[in-house]
Amino acid sequence: MSTWQRLAERLRRATGRRDARSRKVVFVPHCALNQNARVAGAAESPAAMGALIAGLIEREIGIVQMPCPELCAYGLERVEVDVERDLRSPAGRELCRRLAREQLHQIKAYHDGGIRVLGILGKNGSPSCGVEDTWNAGPCPGRGAFIEELAAQIEGAGLAMEIAGARDRELDRALAVVDRWLGSCG
Repeated sequence: MSTWQRLAERLRRATGRRDARSRKVVFVPHCALNQNARVAGAAESPAAMGALIAGLIEREIGIVQMPCPELCAYGLERVEVDVERDLRSPAGRELCRRLAREQLHQIKAYHDGGIRVLGILGKNGSPSCGVEDTWNAGPCPGRGAFIEELAAQIEGAGLAMEIAGARDRELDRALAVVDRWLGSCG
């Protein structure tokens, strides 16, 4: 039994309350919970990807919001910035690497605390969070800069974790992936 599990058990005995956590989380792109972070003209929802968030909550899955490297580096006024090129520059890579290390730290904290990280959902078509394709003056195959760095961090730590991508309009696809992850929980 881990330290966190022993602490939870002591707290349960002391208070008489059961720990109601589902002990499952999914990491999602920043814009899944905050469409206001998207570049002007790119948001497909007024606030959040409601159907995705509702689907995760219905499945009793906690949601971890990853940072947006584009917002961190360029703010909201990034229309004139070649995000794909800049995130792959040495400074952009270092930013993505630092943010990926922070996410790896959180992933490990959840694992160590007995919480199952089901997987990571990326945002296809994003120069940061694309999984199957990114954006460079149009869609192009390959991973976004942040997802590349995050995958490398996860692999370097010896963790097995799936990273799946979907577009905003492919919420059924994203939830089908989550259902598959739930099915593999055993």
